[in-house]
Amino acid sequence: MPLENDTEDTPDTRFENDLGEIMRRTGGTFVADRRGLLTAGALRGRRKVARRCATVLTGGVLTLAALGTAGVYVSGGSGDDSASVADAAPTRTHSSAPQHGASRNPSPSGGEGPKEDPTSFMRAHADQMIKLLEISLPVLPKGEFSKQRGTSNMGGPGAADASLVYDDSYGASLVSISARRVDPKDPKVRQSLKCPKTTPGSVCKVNAFGEKNEQGHVGGGSAGVKVWKSTRLSADGYVLQAVEYNAPSPTGTPTRNEPPLSPLQLDELAASVEGAFTKYGVMNAEAFTSPRPVQNSWEVFDTLSALVPAGHATAGLGGGGDEGYVIARDKETNTKTFLRVRLGHGTPDGGKVVTRDEAGKHAGTVGWTAETVTAKGLRVTVTSYNAEYPHKPPVLSVPPFTKAQLSAIATDEVWQTLK
Repeated sequence: MPLENDTEDTPDTRFENDLGEIMRRTGGTFVADRRGLLTAGALRGRRKVARRCATVLTGGVLTLAALGTAGVYVSGGSGDDSASVADAAPTRTHSSAPQHGASRNPSPSGGEGPKEDPTSFMRAHADQMIKLLEISLPVLPKGEFSKQRGTSNMGGPGAADASLVYDDSYGASLVSISARRVDPKDPKVRQSLKCPKTTPGSVCKVNAFGEKNEQGHVGGGSAGVKVWKSTRLSADGYVLQAVEYNAPSPTGTPTRNEPPLSPLQLDELAASVEGAFTKYGVMNAEAFTSPRPVQNSWEVFDTLSALVPAGHATAGLGGGGDEGYVIARDKETNTKTFLRVRLGHGTPDGGKVVTRDEAGKHAGTVGWTAETVTAKGLRVTVTSYNAEYPHKPPVLSVPPFTKAQLSAIATDEVWQTLK
């Protein structure tokens, strides 16, 4: 049964009904002044952007440019039916260098800034340097570390460094590493890697690879705390240095006769620091995560020395990191040539041996190489040159060892014992 309206139709109710009807009709025909609303919104947007720009930009010209940019945000697309207003900050540009797209080079301040020269930029935290020192010390058995400290370099001209006191039960010793960015073509940098005049009780040598090794005393005398240094210049523009003392501090009292690391081990420590940095000025994460197949480079060249083919003797040897070399002397002619082995990581290839030719750093100097990857993932690369060093003139027309002899060295099972 339908409901009935019990309200009486009085003059008051008729007035209310008529007024409601008029309001509904008026609302249906009301059209907002959209252009007026858009203009007012644009004005508020200009004022907002102007206030924002005033806090980050200085100078009347930059302020006017920011206001002009704000006008772009609110202009266009203002048709009769719709409009869009974007609230965004103005794009910052730098007049000091042409803009060729977004730069991926980080700024020392951590934000946007002028493009950094990738050959001078550097970012290394003190904690990273300390960790690198702890995991790179080529000392067996492991000793105890204490008094770790480091210095960060987050874009400045100085060095990033780390030091600690190492005690292997034979006496506490201070060991440190450092890295700083330089121009490798700077004559002053080159000069710093040459040996100065030595004093009594000191030794300085520069090897075939330009690495300087110094042994002396603090203060340059002939007594007191001993200090040994290994310094090298990388092609990417770093000066890397490893330093050790036979005391827990440079001004302390000697606790042992010699510093704990041999000159070769000190070279290896400096090489580890070099390998931890990329050419872009940041540290390589693999330096902290990848396992090192060989912990002591003297084992590498000692092993290679025992594998030199018959008819030759070892006239010299050396190495750094996972690389070793010997100077092989022909017993009949006394001719000296360079034989090198490099160890690294690789994907097992079923025991294949790959041979290839390489050019030395001097005209006419060539190398023959044999390379294999063991079943355990150890890459062994053996190279023989026809010169005493790869950068020296040839002494033979071809390398003295055949590729078959080099393959035999590369596949020798003794390399497996070094991993």
